[in-house]
Amino acid sequence: MNGTWMVIRLGFSGFLSEEEYLDPAVRERYPPPLNPEARQLRETIRKELSQGKTRYNPTANCMPVGVPYLLAYPASFEIQFSGNRAMMLYDNREYRMIYMDGRSHPAAADIEPGFYGDSIGHWDGKTLFVDTVGLRGGDKVQIEPHIPFTSAMHVEERWTQTGPDEIQVRVTMIDPGIMTEPWVVTQTMLRTRDTSLVEAVCMDNNRNPTDASGQPLLLDPDGKPL
Repeated sequence: MNGTWMVIRLGFSGFLSEEEYLDPAVRERYPPPLNPEARQLRETIRKELSQGKTRYNPTANCMPVGVPYLLAYPASFEIQFSGNRAMMLYDNREYRMIYMDGRSHPAAADIEPGFYGDSIGHWDGKTLFVDTVGLRGGDKVQIEPHIPFTSAMHVEERWTQTGPDEIQVRVTMIDPGIMTEPWVVTQTMLRTRDTSLVEAVCMDNNRNPTDASGQPLLLDPDGKPL
């Protein structure tokens, strides 16, 4: 699995294009099992976007993509195994550290919730199993665009290399705060040969953040709204 890879499908729901997502009549190919409140919020947002309205997007304001969205975000990443840990490095200067030394998760009270959580892993035959807890919830994180999650989120990943240039990742997302049952989706990662990660610093000349209501802003070189 060492090498550089790319997610080939944006998001977990299975929309094939932005046009599909912006059409409320198009349903998700892999619908998230959202509770009624979360489902209503998603449908309201899609309807508003189809009418030309905007919504707050944390990544537009340079918030980290984080877990689990990194598993469905179209960016190159590199997998490196070193000793008893696996590292996943992303071209937007994000990284994940997965400890494979047999440790358990710390007690919940001892974990500082974060964008990447606490990840532990082990090999199950040829499949890498990764378990992540300790994720922060709220409006600065998302499973995919416009699906926020709570601090109860628990992510399980099963990484299986199915060929020299392909990995299948079975992702199980468990969040009783917004879901009625676990959401299980399979993502495909393809190897990108003869490429390397590039430096990408979101805060460097970010001229188009959004405000709390989702309205896009245009900033001058000094960071002041035009």
